[in-house]
Amino acid sequence: MITPQLLVNRSCALSENPFWDTDAQRFLWTDITGGEIWSHDSTTDTTKKIYDGPNVGGFTQEADGSLLLFRTSDVVKMAADGSLTEVAQFSEEGDSRFNDVIADPRGRVFAGTVGNTPTSGGVYRYDPDGSVRRVITGTGCSNGMAFTADRTKFYWTCSTRKQIYVYDYDEASGDISNARLWYQADEEEGITDGLTIDLDDNIWSARWDGYRVRKHDAQDGHVLEEIKFPVAKVSSVVFGGPNFDTMYLTSAGGDGKESLDGAIFTLQVPGVKGRPEFRSRLTG
Repeated sequence: MITPQLLVNRSCALSENPFWDTDAQRFLWTDITGGEIWSHDSTTDTTKKIYDGPNVGGFTQEADGSLLLFRTSDVVKMAADGSLTEVAQFSEEGDSRFNDVIADPRGRVFAGTVGNTPTSGGVYRYDPDGSVRRVITGTGCSNGMAFTADRTKFYWTCSTRKQIYVYDYDEASGDISNARLWYQADEEEGITDGLTIDLDDNIWSARWDGYRVRKHDAQDGHVLEEIKFPVAKVSSVVFGGPNFDTMYLTSAGGDGKESLDGAIFTLQVPGVKGRPEFRSRLTG
């Protein structure tokens, strides 16, 4: 039986946006409500805090290796020395903060938001030319996103309705179109949360209040496999490690004390690998 392994137990209230830094061979994540970003060095097996400040809903890695932080009311670039440079302000009626974000193959960023109502959140696209446009509307909580290997499809999660959608994606323009429902979760399995995609284009989707991560078939979304966790709020997942054969998973619900809720887990499934995330290119 495949079981998740505990990597770091910080008992965070809301660990999210797992990210593998290929340059430094380290795993990164944000504790959103704690206003922190943490780093776990795989070579030394040590964990340290690298950011403390306004809440970071999600982040990408820029082409130069810096981090691009999508905070409650702005977007900032964080250099290796921790210094911050403002990139953009964020203040949109109906949105309370950023949530999951992802860079596309051309360095654009699709940035999801949490709405003030069940329909006022969505997704914004930030382009390297400085333009910003809203590309998805009508959700209370935007979540996990991914691109297929051939770069023609884009997956997006609506946690409010427990759904995953697939769109046609045009790499040249960055446009997404032809949205269709790809998966609808039932009451028993929990809420669709963060996700990642493997080399076969199968989707691995975390389940908030579901105690599990589920593997979905690339073609029609049906469930191929599920792996149970000892915590309820499995919030997101990403592939990492030197060979991208390790899944890193965040969780939530911790109170800073000795509890597995809010801990970081790893998972290895024989024959399953992922690929590096794309890098953003919003700051030159």
